[in-house]
Amino acid sequence: MSAYAQEDMNATPISFEAVEDGTVVTITNNNSVVLKLGLRVYTSSTEATDDVWYTVQNTNTVTLNAGNILILYSNCKDQSGNFKITASKDVYVYGNPLSLVSQADYKTMTDLSGCADGVLKELFCNGWDGNPHIKNHPTKDIVLPAMTLSKSCYYKMFQGTGLTRAPQLPAMTLANSCYNYMFWGCKDLTEAPALPATTLADACYYAMFYGCTSLTEAPALPATTLAYECYSNMFRDCTSLTTAPELPAPVLASDCYYWMFYGCKNLKYVKCLATDISANSCTNNFLGNVLSTGTFVKADGMNDWTRDYNGIPEGWTIISASEEETGINTIHNSQFIMHNDVYNMQGQRVSENYKGVVIVNGKKYVK
Repeated sequence: MSAYAQEDMNATPISFEAVEDGTVVTITNNNSVVLKLGLRVYTSSTEATDDVWYTVQNTNTVTLNAGNILILYSNCKDQSGNFKITASKDVYVYGNPLSLVSQADYKTMTDLSGCADGVLKELFCNGWDGNPHIKNHPTKDIVLPAMTLSKSCYYKMFQGTGLTRAPQLPAMTLANSCYNYMFWGCKDLTEAPALPATTLADACYYAMFYGCTSLTEAPALPATTLAYECYSNMFRDCTSLTTAPELPAPVLASDCYYWMFYGCKNLKYVKCLATDISANSCTNNFLGNVLSTGTFVKADGMNDWTRDYNGIPEGWTIISASEEETGINTIHNSQFIMHNDVYNMQGQRVSENYKGVVIVNGKKYVK
């Protein structure tokens, strides 16, 4: 929990606070259009340079000493894939990146639908080299207050950075590919944001947390109506994840769970309430390369799952949602009863022909 109110950060332009002397912040123009960039450096809490506006055609660098704060402005609402920002040493990043979209309106800006596609895409992305020196401030947050998004607006925004906690993502109106690869390769990320939207867009969460190997808890996924590729690759290679978020949608969409948990080598619990999995490639490699044993909770009466990596892994135990709720499982294999001691609810040993609720190896079953 940040010690600063989110409103304070909404009104704070995107800021970079150096941890060490000699920190070089490099700002690259990712666009073919020449961009204007406003820059101010605070050398102390009260002393700052005057705003300087640069013409950024290729790259500009700013050298900071420990405690110096660089803030940035621009007006790139109509341009796609504007700036890429990297640092040579650790810098704390906080404030509102929308100061790069509209200098005048960023403090209250909540609608990106009028912006160019990919307006903040790849902002801190440095390709395969990563950008590990981009760090969270101990108390001040990065904020992304937009409630309505535009296509690919946050695409690869924080790829490969050193963030441990993600900014809050309050948006309720999503756009195609809006969070696509947003935190890909953020190996230090331990806190994921809540994802409150219940109406999804195509590929909206595609590969969002791919390779976040320190993530131990996934955000809830409340949507019951899905979209093409909406969760595809979302948690791929999240090797610290043990429990999947509940998947309540009854009808799946094409490619919606495609490779969703592939490579989650410690995953051992999935609750999926789908009753229609007929859409094209909707569960391809859904649970590929996970733990060899685990528990899969399915919708009552749902018998269309295959026993493989495209469905329920062979070594996993299957129970229905009602069985999980009551704690009573259904006997599907009579040999299981015949080769174990069986007791009734009063603790009396009974025969394999007994009908009703029984206890086998300390668990309740109905037969």
